[in-house]
Amino acid sequence: MSTPLLRPMLLSLVLLPCWAGSYVVGVESTDYLPIYKGDSGAYSGYAHDLLDAFAAKHGHQFTYKPMPIARLFDEFARQKTLDFKFPDNPMWQPDIKKGVNISYSKGAIIVTEGLLVLPANKGKPLAAIKSIATLRGFTPWPYKAQIDSGAIKLTEANSADAAIQMGESGRADGVFLNTTSAAYIMSEVRKKPGALVLDDKLPLEKSEFSLSSIAHPEVIKAFNEFLDKERDTVAKLKAKYKISD
Repeated sequence: MSTPLLRPMLLSLVLLPCWAGSYVVGVESTDYLPIYKGDSGAYSGYAHDLLDAFAAKHGHQFTYKPMPIARLFDEFARQKTLDFKFPDNPMWQPDIKKGVNISYSKGAIIVTEGLLVLPANKGKPLAAIKSIATLRGFTPWPYKAQIDSGAIKLTEANSADAAIQMGESGRADGVFLNTTSAAYIMSEVRKKPGALVLDDKLPLEKSEFSLSSIAHPEVIKAFNEFLDKERDTVAKLKAKYKISD
């Protein structure tokens, strides 16, 4: 039987999971609002608010570490200096991850990724696409065969904004991005809504942006439960950032 002095301590152990603690989340140092923006040590957007809501629910403290995509994969999968990575997907950078046991959450958000073209060029056949711009470190999977064969030239830009500029100016026949962030950048940043449009007749895909971890699969499991049980919280955050799956 516990003494009165021990009861508060035992109660705290029941309320907070034994693995609650401080963790470092590696994130991309790019502007991909409204989903996320990483810049000079700061992190914002839907992903930030969602992960912080989960952390608060379980007594965790997340510190976000923005870095370029290539370095992020290296620190996460090779150097293993990060507790978590966001976003992630089992399909991304398989060579770097080979032989590494990684746990992935359910999709924290599901985005449509496809080719954005000038409105006048919508509906042209795939054979008309000779060049694609995308973010540095991204792989346009629906077009990988054409890129590997040399039929399509891939140019990597340092930001989504720069990639969109290439499409607007005609320096690329299309821009491979997710439609949510592309629409936000064109409307809120460039003030040119509709400058590029999704060509839904060309190959596209649905991608899940997941939280991943090598060292903490139990936290990934808890995050999955959070996504299932806190659907109202998730819906409110998506509404706040005008995100629809």
